[in-house]
Amino acid sequence: MPTVDTANPPNKPRWQRVLPWVLLTAGLVAAYATNFHEMWQRWFPAWKRTHLGLYDRFIEGESYYTHGPLVPVVSVIMAILLIRHTRIPVKRRPVLGGLLLGASLLFHLVSCMARVNFASGFSLIGVLAGLVLMLWGTTALRRLWFPIAFLFFMVPLPEVSIARMNFSLKMLAADTGVRIANIIGIVAEQSGNQVFLEDGKQLVIANVCNGLRTLISLVAFGALYAYVCKLRGVWRLGLFAMSVPVAVVSNSIRIVALIAVAHVWTTEVATGFFHDFSGLMIYAVAFGMMFGLERLVLAARGWARRPATVLPLFHGIERDPDDEEQWPRMLRAAATPRGWTAVALVALTAVVAIHLSRAVPPTWTGQVASGAVPAELTVDGHLLHSYDMELDELTLTILETRDYIYRRYVRAGAPPTDFCMVFSEDNRKGTHPPDLCLEGGGQDIVARGDVVIEGVEGPGTIRCRELVVQHGGVRTYHLYTYRCGDRYTPSFWEQQLTIFLNGLLSRNTSGALIRVSTPIERDVDEARQRAKVLLSAAVPYLERALP
Repeated sequence: MPTVDTANPPNKPRWQRVLPWVLLTAGLVAAYATNFHEMWQRWFPAWKRTHLGLYDRFIEGESYYTHGPLVPVVSVIMAILLIRHTRIPVKRRPVLGGLLLGASLLFHLVSCMARVNFASGFSLIGVLAGLVLMLWGTTALRRLWFPIAFLFFMVPLPEVSIARMNFSLKMLAADTGVRIANIIGIVAEQSGNQVFLEDGKQLVIANVCNGLRTLISLVAFGALYAYVCKLRGVWRLGLFAMSVPVAVVSNSIRIVALIAVAHVWTTEVATGFFHDFSGLMIYAVAFGMMFGLERLVLAARGWARRPATVLPLFHGIERDPDDEEQWPRMLRAAATPRGWTAVALVALTAVVAIHLSRAVPPTWTGQVASGAVPAELTVDGHLLHSYDMELDELTLTILETRDYIYRRYVRAGAPPTDFCMVFSEDNRKGTHPPDLCLEGGGQDIVARGDVVIEGVEGPGTIRCRELVVQHGGVRTYHLYTYRCGDRYTPSFWEQQLTIFLNGLLSRNTSGALIRVSTPIERDVDEARQRAKVLLSAAVPYLERALP
């Protein structure tokens, strides 16, 4: 017998049934507009380069989330199929759903205030789950949990959190590719992310070729494949977990193919058409491996005389053929006091989110940094002169600030020393770990460490981070620290958290990245000392100039 929704009789006009859903959709779009915009910029990093053609704006730039736009499309299609083919009674859980919805919306607003885009994006999953519970109930959430949770894969994680994984996978891909190439008879040697072949040929394992893009997109594909596969229980989870090694192995096969093509033909052929073609081929290889693993598990259970029971995907929850009222019943579920309460909560959140997004300008344009440090500095009794340099437009766009100083200090008979400070008074994104920019520019970080500078006028002690970077035959020493409010720290995450907490407490929310760079001519100790004394000389001026 069809279920009758006595709390919401079916005789309401169609517009009354549709209007709450229209308002909910509009409210969610408004509340998450800034997040969707930033996600789009992460999906397609070249989108801001308006001088490029439309096709190039989609394909240029290094992104690990080019699969992102497909995720919500797949989620919507799956939700529609589940509602169409499975039995979903309307048994509301207004209290539980309301608590989850309210907590998720509050989390979204706090994330908006802190401009933590990925956390705000993840809150959408809780919002949708809360709406389902509030309007449809626990059974509906059990049916629709996967398309809701699948949205996790569309939200780009912060680049800082994946930088170390990026570096590790780059080295793993290069090392594995070279080893396999040597086994099959191709003479190849690896140095960092560079692969050297015979006849002076050379390949560079770029960031987007290191397996991270494949890893992230294939984990999403693995989740989808595991959901619809014939395996059940722990076997299904095992197949999903195998998407990680499948991604690594698939990418290693691609690296070997690139090395082989460069060996037989030229590096131009390997890095041209074949590079793009192999990027698509890798997904076909990965799909074949996932399918093969599933068949292998089924066959192995048969050999062990414990055959798997293969059931239809929606076994036991198929929609009753005569239950034609399911769609209308679920549609009417929002035209109730509970539904209008949800509309009001989402609308209020949208208003506050829009206000927060407008309260902070998208780009800090103050001029605090440019005059913070004098053009001439006396360091260890020597007078250093300087000239200004410029950061490129793409870097300034990423940092969302144009308030910086980038100056090279020189004196006769000594290597130059660069001083760079990027500042923002109200935007945490005004600072960025130098590690990411250096590696993204094709340079290899060969050493990292912590440095403490004592006896600095003002703060007394400054904790810093040092990097030794090699590019070709040139080595450069980098020393950097973050300023958060009136404190200094070498930790990006500590700076971000401090600025966020300062903002909540109405204190100083300014932040700066301070970096000193100098070439290594004789040894690292000499370069380190040169960088330390320049930073020590500059900090007292920063203390007086920065808020």
